[in-house]
Formats: sequence, structure tokens, C-alpha cells
Amino acid sequence: MMGLKRIFKWTKENICLILILVPSFILRFVNLGYSDYQGDEIKALYFPPSGQSFFQFVMDQRKGPIQFIITFLIKIFDNNYNNQFLVRLPFAVAGLLSVYIFYKFINLYFGKKIAFYSSVFFATNGFFIAFSRIAQYQAFVILFMVLSLYSLSLAVKNKDFAVKGLYISLISWALSLLSHYDGIFIFPFMAYLLYEWFKSKVLLKSDKIKHFVLAGLVSAFLILIFYIPSVFSLSPATKLYWQGRISGDVSQKISSSLYLFSIYQPIYTVHIYRILFILGLMFLILGLSSRHILKLKKLPSFVKRFFVHSTDHMKIIQENHLLIYALTLWFLVPFLFFEVYVHIPGTHIYCYLIPCFVFLAYGLVTLESLTFKIFEYNLMKLVNTAGVVILSVFLLAQSYVIYVDNSKEYPWEHEKFLFWTFSQVNLLYHSSLFGFPYFRDWEGIREFVTSFPEVTAYMSNERQAISRYYIPFDREKEAAGFFVYVKSPQSFENNIIYDKAAYWISRYQPVHTLTRNGSDLVRIYIMETGTLDDIKAKGF
Repeated sequence: MMGLKRIFKWTKENICLILILVPSFILRFVNLGYSDYQGDEIKALYFPPSGQSFFQFVMDQRKGPIQFIITFLIKIFDNNYNNQFLVRLPFAVAGLLSVYIFYKFINLYFGKKIAFYSSVFFATNGFFIAFSRIAQYQAFVILFMVLSLYSLSLAVKNKDFAVKGLYISLISWALSLLSHYDGIFIFPFMAYLLYEWFKSKVLLKSDKIKHFVLAGLVSAFLILIFYIPSVFSLSPATKLYWQGRISGDVSQKISSSLYLFSIYQPIYTVHIYRILFILGLMFLILGLSSRHILKLKKLPSFVKRFFVHSTDHMKIIQENHLLIYALTLWFLVPFLFFEVYVHIPGTHIYCYLIPCFVFLAYGLVTLESLTFKIFEYNLMKLVNTAGVVILSVFLLAQSYVIYVDNSKEYPWEHEKFLFWTFSQVNLLYHSSLFGFPYFRDWEGIREFVTSFPEVTAYMSNERQAISRYYIPFDREKEAAGFFVYVKSPQSFENNIIYDKAAYWISRYQPVHTLTRNGSDLVRIYIMETGTLDDIKAKGF
């Protein structure tokens, strides 16, 4: 009986956290193993050339070593990475842990309501769900980012964590940077936290310096042991790649973060974010200047009521100017870097979305304050609660339909959601797509083509990195016996641009098909080897 009471008490105290974590789990784990490998997932797998050491392999990659350490360990249990669920599982766990730690971190500084609201956006945002549903570095960058911030916050606020919180924080930051250099963008808030840590009176000044230097040296060693040799071994191709991302020379397509965001979060979400961000920014500005505003003469009563209703939130802002400035810089630095300096930011915009969620949460608080104190009816409390519930359910349901439900495979197909239809991708834009449901049974394709030992080459309309991973033959159009046609491939190249394959398909039937809902998704043809002229001369 006492056990049930404790469970009930804990549940009551942590109901907000439970309401965040349960849908977060569903969005990240359900149907996790459904999709074929996509995006750069294959590049994250550990397949070193014969005789190459792990260190040499990592030095040859463009990314930090963390994702390769994880896939190296997974290889112990699944040598060929045939189980997509198992391969993605650590990244999904990292994504779920990030939601939990983010909630705890925001709660420490901004209170339970802001923590809950901002975590709703964090948990349901399409980028963060997609990152959790693929085997790539982003989930661990984010995990170590928020763990670093939370640990250092504990070091500031809890004397029992004054030392170990510092070590965990700086080591976590190093691990974030070892996942990807995106981890650097938390430095404005880290600087604020370190300032608060040094200002606290828990430890002697000499002890603080000693522990900071030791923790810093450990973290610096972890970072430099990888990045020093990595910089010196940087290949010309990698340099050209990043120069192209900055200048835009690597793509003839339009780069738009707004459009990319609308793919991962369609319908009205981008407008909801815009409105709430503006309201949240307004609330923070008012909070920073509220003391001066309330001193104004002839101030309308509804304005005073607005500030009175927002006392707790305003108090946090008024008493922690540096906290708000640090939060703002945390948003501005990556925003300006990716939207002004980098021509093709891609999904790296997640770096400024994390602090943006706090602004959105303050936007919701602004709406609540305005509606309740302007109209001041008890019914408005119910209206506010209903509004938050409707918004949260809308974001959750939208993300579930996009990322979990696989009856339709948006963005390769049109998909209906309530009264709306999610449109297919506009190919004029530069799009970085991953984490969406997508299945073409490439394991089945491999099993079929390898059952013909006399055929040694193939071609496909799917991108080379994907088809080459699954099919152990040469990809060469003239030597090709197999042509693997994929409907709505990840390359988005539905047209057959190879004249020999187009000619063959117009005259002969496929020898193998993958069909779903009456539509062929994959057709495999066996062609005669040689050029188009050669096979015509042979009478085909």
C-alpha cells in the first residue's frame, strides 16, 4: 500500500515530465526498424578497407568519431548491420534522453511551465525526431550538448555537484564536439554558467581554479587527440566540400532553411513558431524593462494586470538579466552563422532551434497572460489549458503521421493529415532528407540479384551510395545485366536517364517486382550486356 502511495505521489509530482516522455518515446521508437538506410546513415557504418585500423578509418571521415565508435560496437552484435532497429537503437535512446535532460535543464532556470512548454516543441519537432530515427551523429551531439549544460547548471545550483558537475559538463561538451563541431554553439550559455560557477561561494577560489584547469585539460585532451591529426590529414575533397557548403557552389538548387523546416514540420507549424517566437521575444523584452514600465504614469489597468499575472516569470527575467542575454546569444550566434555566413546550412539549423524552443514557450505564456488578465474570467484558465492541449496534440499527431505511420511515405508521396495534404518535395530546393518512413526492401533486392551468379554488373536510378552498399556488383551501365528501377527513389530521379535501360524496359518485362497497395515500388530487369547499339545488333 505504501508502495502504491509513493508511486502515486511520484507520478503526481512528475506528471509534466511523463506527459513529455511518453509521446517522445512513441515518436522515436515505434517502427524504428521499418526504413531502409537513408541519407548519410551508410556513411556512419563501420566498414574499413582491409588492413585499415579504426583510428585510420576515423581520420578518413568528415565527421567526429562518436558515431563510428557506436557503430563499431554495434558490429559486435550485427556484423553486417542487417538489423536497422538495432543499429538505430542507441541513437533513439540518445534522442529520448535528450528530451528528458532538456526538460530538467530548462526547469532549473525557467521553472516547470517553461520547461514543459519548451519540451513539447523539443519532443515534437521534426528535425529532432528524424535525428533520433537514423544512425547519425546529430542525436549524440544534442544529447551531450544538453547534458553539458544541465551538469554545469547543477554544479552552479547544487553544492553536492559543485565539482563533479563541472567535470561531467566539460567532458560532455568535449564528447559533443567529438560527435560533430556543431557542439561549439552552446558556448554563449556555457560561458554564462562558468561565470556563475566561479561567482558561487561553495568552493575556495583556489579549488575552483584547480578543478577548472583539470577538467579543462581532460576535455581539451579528448578533443585535441582527434582534431589535431584530423586537421593535418584533411583531404582536398573535404576542404572543397565545406567551401562549397559555405559558398553554395556544391548545389545548383535553392537553399532555404524556411522551406527545409516546412518539409520536416508542414502545414501551419512554421507560422505557429513565428508568432510564438515574436510573442516570446516581446515577453522577454518586457520582462527586462518591466520595472521601468510599471513606473509610468497613467498606465492602462489591463497592462498592469498583464504584469501582475506574469509575476513569477517576470521575476525570473528581472533578476537574471545575464541568463536572458546568454539565452539570446545562444540563439543568435548559430542563427547568424548558418543563415548569414553559410549558404547551405541544411539540417544544422537545429543548433539555434534548441534555444528557440524557450522563446516559443514564453510566447505561450504571453498568450495565456494576455487572455487571462485582459478578460479576467475563470473560464479563461480552461481556455488557455485547452489551447495548449490542442496545440500539443496537433504537433504530436502531425509528427506521428509523418515519421511513425508508414502507410504513406511522405515526402516521396502525398500524405493526408486531417483536412490537409502533405505535398511531395519541390526539387528546385536543396533538401536534406532522412528519418522519414521509406522502404524498398534492398535486402530482398540483394538476395534476388545474388542468386544469379552469371550476372556481375548492374545499374539503377537510385543514388550510388545506397545501391552500392546493398548490391555487391560493379555499377556500370554497359556491363550491366541488372537494372534496378526504384519508384520514388531517395535520389528523386524517377526518370530513366540511361538509354540502354530505357530501351530495354520499353520492350521487356521485369523479372522481379516489389509491390505495395497495387503499385510496383521496385522492378528488376535482366538486360543483355553491351552498349545500346550492341544489344540492338544482337536482335534485342
